[in-house]
Amino acid sequence: ANISPVYLISDEVYKYIVHDPSVSHVHLASLRAIQDVTLTVSSAGKTFSATGWQIGWIVGPRHLLKHAHRILPYLQFCAATPIQTALVSALDAADLPYRGHDSYYDWLRIEYARKRNILFNALNEANLPTLPASGGFFLLADMQMYTNYIPPHYFESEDNAPSVSADWAFCRWIARDFGIIAIPASPFFDAAKPAADDPGLSQRLVRFAFCKSDDVLKDAASRLRRLHSTLTTVV
Repeated sequence: ANISPVYLISDEVYKYIVHDPSVSHVHLASLRAIQDVTLTVSSAGKTFSATGWQIGWIVGPRHLLKHAHRILPYLQFCAATPIQTALVSALDAADLPYRGHDSYYDWLRIEYARKRNILFNALNEANLPTLPASGGFFLLADMQMYTNYIPPHYFESEDNAPSVSADWAFCRWIARDFGIIAIPASPFFDAAKPAADDPGLSQRLVRFAFCKSDDVLKDAASRLRRLHSTLTTVV
């Protein structure tokens, strides 16, 4: 039978932000069986906290990269030359000792693990049970404890659609009343395929980011304590 070739585009922008010592990142292109059909995409935005640069790179076999080069002239966006030069310098410097660590990447992993722990503790102290995270800079927390405390008008849709789910209502509430920004996680799930062991989980999870300064994380912990105080308030 004639089978069309399969190609893999592997988005590995978080490859340097694996902060659990028991876990390591595996490059899909390191697997011999798929090396010749894999393009690996990475980004300076996540690795160097430079999201505004909007620049990254692709690694792969020559026969695949040539197709990427062909479409580049048709893209409307291109990173400025000074930013490209700066990224080359950053990649070279990142392998050198940095702030008492063997490399910038080692420091980055330890720093994110520390910040993760700050936010993890603050969320759990606020009765927002948090899922463990081994990489990246987001935490998913279960807001079920607060469902009955969310003011009813936050469940109302703003575009004449049916009422919003609890995760959306919770995020609207804490943003407007407490100055805490989180993202509802339900859009990341397939509503038609709920988790077998906990069907309602997808509408209870909200996502918080800890890629912030220590002062911001400290302020977030204070605001979460104020949020937590609502659990003792009769609504």
